[in-house]
Amino acid sequence: MAEAAPRIVTELPKLERIDRESFDEPKCFDILLNYNCSAKCLFCSQDFEWRKEPNDLPFEKAVEFMYMAYKNGYRRLGFTGGEPTIRKDLPKLIALAKKIGYGYVRIQTNGIRIADYEYAKTLADAGLTFVKYSLHGHTAELHDELVAVPGAFEKNLRSIENLKKLKVGIGVNIVLNEKNYRHLPDFYRLFLLQLQLSNFVIIAPLYEGNMTLNDKEGAKIAARLSDMAPYIKKAYGIFTEINYPKPPLLLHFTPCVLPGYEQQMLGWSAFNTMVVNPKGEKRDLDMTAQAHTLKTEACSKCVYNDRCIGWDASYARVFGTDEIAPLLEIPERYDAPFRGREKHEGRAGVLTDNEQCVLEVLKIQNGLTTKRFLEVAETLAICKDCKDENAVINAAETLIKMGVVERRFVKGKYLWSLKAEVPAA
Repeated sequence: MAEAAPRIVTELPKLERIDRESFDEPKCFDILLNYNCSAKCLFCSQDFEWRKEPNDLPFEKAVEFMYMAYKNGYRRLGFTGGEPTIRKDLPKLIALAKKIGYGYVRIQTNGIRIADYEYAKTLADAGLTFVKYSLHGHTAELHDELVAVPGAFEKNLRSIENLKKLKVGIGVNIVLNEKNYRHLPDFYRLFLLQLQLSNFVIIAPLYEGNMTLNDKEGAKIAARLSDMAPYIKKAYGIFTEINYPKPPLLLHFTPCVLPGYEQQMLGWSAFNTMVVNPKGEKRDLDMTAQAHTLKTEACSKCVYNDRCIGWDASYARVFGTDEIAPLLEIPERYDAPFRGREKHEGRAGVLTDNEQCVLEVLKIQNGLTTKRFLEVAETLAICKDCKDENAVINAAETLIKMGVVERRFVKGKYLWSLKAEVPAA
């Protein structure tokens, strides 16, 4: 495959280049491998009709897009669906992505198949660095109802345990709806405080596909953003209470719904992601988002009007736009009363991905020089930014203040080591 790479690359068309400042940041290329899925989520924005016909992106086309994206500067790759673990060739695609040179390879999954440890190990051995789960409830009853798969919640708990053993990074998406948004604080008490997961995105649903069908047929899962907002604030309270430095991100929300939380919002500015679907059609998520949003006359008065891309049009078709209230001045950050605290104060043993990575490095070998410390960190997939030396060193500095890591200056070099007591994973 390595010998064929130059030929394949020269034969591929170039991706559209988009000139804007946000694309100076690491770019992500997502390949939607198929629409088929082993779950039937009540809120899915994809149309279930899409699953009835053969809809896999051919392996050869996926390979072409992987080479093409790498040539055009993408260094982060994601495989999504549908459900990508349905694809028998997923391990092969992951291995090829790593061979091409992608330093970050992610899958978006319902987590069901990863409950099989041997399968999870196959993906990890192939080079998988990050798994983004779709988890939508804090109990088996709630999650299984929403995804329409009995036993899915317990399988997710097993799959999370598998990935922790394999040192693969873990993130969680939770799509809010009428059945689960009131339980969002309970969700974080379980997944953050007990299971020690630390990477989350809270998503407001799109009213398209199966979401629209189920709501019309009486499932009653639609919910207003203004009703969700108080529970989102309660959930953020859990993160601020323990002084956690990386609270959840928000998707499909705007500042007028959650003023003061805009620094956590995705989608109202740049995604920095290109997606290709099973038909081989490429789309820039930023352009797609702007094509599916709207603004009212009130928006022109908002201090964020030049930056905000607007209100989701599918939501507006269901609930209208009466919740839009322009912000006349920049609101105070939600965490303003807590800012200025030391990063380690009140953390109660809950660690960031970077901090967990530091501990794993020092479990492998104690007394490392800074250079060797960073080299070992790059071999682990727990966090996403080990190539950023400052991020790793800052995490280690926080652990020093927490009393679990020490740094000594010996013969002109800093040596990093674990202390005797380490927070439980």
